[in-house]
Amino acid sequence: MDFNAANINSTAAAGTSITRPVSAHKVLTEGSSVPVRVTRGLGGGRYEGFVAGVKVSFSSERALKTGDTFSAIVSGRDGKIILTPQSQTGAILQNIDFQMNEMTSNRLASLLQSAGLSSDILSSSIFQMFTQTGLKLDSQMLARIRSLALRFGGKEKSAAEILVMLAEKGLSADEDEIKELLLQLSGDLSWDDSGKKGQGNHSKQNQKKLINRINGAEGAWYIFPFELVQYEGGMIASENAKSVLGSGNLRLLFDSGKILKLMNLDCRYNGKRYLFSLTYESGRCKNVRFNVSEGDYSKTGNHNQKDIADKLKKMFIAADMNGINISEAEISDIEGNASGLEIFYTFGGVV
Repeated sequence: MDFNAANINSTAAAGTSITRPVSAHKVLTEGSSVPVRVTRGLGGGRYEGFVAGVKVSFSSERALKTGDTFSAIVSGRDGKIILTPQSQTGAILQNIDFQMNEMTSNRLASLLQSAGLSSDILSSSIFQMFTQTGLKLDSQMLARIRSLALRFGGKEKSAAEILVMLAEKGLSADEDEIKELLLQLSGDLSWDDSGKKGQGNHSKQNQKKLINRINGAEGAWYIFPFELVQYEGGMIASENAKSVLGSGNLRLLFDSGKILKLMNLDCRYNGKRYLFSLTYESGRCKNVRFNVSEGDYSKTGNHNQKDIADKLKKMFIAADMNGINISEAEISDIEGNASGLEIFYTFGGVV
C-alpha cells in the first residue's frame, strides 16, 4: 500500500485514539506577546503572514522581507490592532485583517468534529502539524492521516508526523518504509506487532531510503539520525573496534524563509531516553523543554528532573546562551513533532 502525499488512501483503522483534551488557548490582550512570521509581500507596504499561528494580512511602516520572524507586543490604537516587534527592526504592524476565525479550543473542537475527527490529542496534533508546515487545512486530508496513523498502535503521533512530512513535501511511501522509519525514530519494538522485527540491512536501507527522500525534497521538516560511537584505539581503528553507545535523531523545522523554528532531539543512551525540544525566534534559542525516562521509555524514572534542568541551565550559561527558559514536559508533548507544546491564541480583550 502506498501512502500518497497528494491523495492518501483512506483506510478503515482499528485502534484506540489518545484521549487527552485539545491544546489550551491563550487570550491576547493589551501587552500580550505574540510570534509573527512574514510569508510574502503584497506591495504598497502590505504583507501576509502568521500572527500567533493565525494567517493574516497587515501593513507595516517599515519594509519587511519574506521569512522575517520575531515577537511583537499587542496594543490598540484608533480601533486598529498594533503589533510592535521586540527587536531592532523598529517596524510597526497594523491594520490586521483576519482571514480565518480566531482559534479557541471550542473552535478547534468544532473544526475537528466537522472533519469527522475526535477532539483528542492526536487530532489536535495533526491539526497543529498542518499549521506548523503551512499546509492547507483540508478536512479530508486530516481525516485520512488520522485514519492511517491509528494503524501504528502506540506510535500514532509519530506516524502522523511522518505522514504530514510526506504530504507537505508531495512524497509517497509504502507501509514497510513508514514502519521502519518509525522503528528508527522510536528506538523500541514494543509498538510493532507485525512480526517483522529485526530485518537487518533491509530495515536500514528502508529507513535511509525514506529519510533521504524527505531530506532531499524542499519543505519545512528534515530528519537526521545519528549514533554515539566510541572507537578503541582512536578514529583510525577498524569498524570491529567500534562500539555504539547510543543513538537517536534530530528533527529540524524551518519556516518559509529557511530560518530554524524548532529543533527536536531524541536520544537513547545508557538505559535512558532523552527528549528535548528547542524553539527558536530570529535564529536564537528561546525555550528548551525536556524529558528523561528510564529503561522501556514508557515511564519517568525517579531521577530529579529539577537537578537536570539546573545542570542544563549551567551548560547554556557556560556556552554564553543566557535567558533561555528551561522546563520539563510530558513525553506525549515532545514525542512526534512537539506540537503539544504549542498554544492556540484568541484575539480578545480591549484592543
